[in-house]
Amino acid sequence: MQLNNRGQALIEFVLILPIFLMILFIIVDFGVIFNAKSSLENQSSDIISLIQNGTDLNTIKTTYPDLEVTIKEDNTYTTITIKSNVDLITPGLNYILEDPYPLTVERIIPNDEAEQ
Repeated sequence: MQLNNRGQALIEFVLILPIFLMILFIIVDFGVIFNAKSSLENQSSDIISLIQNGTDLNTIKTTYPDLEVTIKEDNTYTTITIKSNVDLITPGLNYILEDPYPLTVERIIPNDEAEQ
């Protein structure tokens, strides 16, 4: 009498599938976070360019409504902080990471008086 092993393979597949899908979703989430961080870095250079050209903060916030932009100036340097959030899709990942995951880019540029 020969036994059929297809049922055993199906049970093993059903047991492994949730773990495999969780790993796949985590990889996708980290890819989305990495892409959003890269995009935020690129937008920070655009915002710095706008600030150096004399654009006021309200115009920048209107141009980039999904970003939180703050500017802090002292005698020598201007600190520009840009914040954004990324929503996670993996169930249960919010126990490890915050959901939405906060991204922050901070740039420090010298003031015009410091360059002279």
